[in-house]
Amino acid sequence: MHCFRIDALADPQSLARVAGFFAQRSIIPSGMSAVRDHGWMRIEISVAGLASHQASVIAAKLGEAVAVAAVELEESMELAA
Repeated sequence: MHCFRIDALADPQSLARVAGFFAQRSIIPSGMSAVRDHGWMRIEISVAGLASHQASVIAAKLGEAVAVAAVELEESMELAA
């Protein structure tokens, strides 16, 4: 499971742009949340089943997006069902 933590400007288009990065790659996140704090928004997206390289590429592309200030990527162990 990969967790992307994105700090972006609190702009109506920020959430849509970030979600669009995943939609363009036909990736459906396991979970997505956003919290607004003053002029910023913290967006957290969890995705299961990504290769580490693929997750790193997505994180790098997100970091280049308009209105995105920072991106953190965390990989956690997926639990077997």
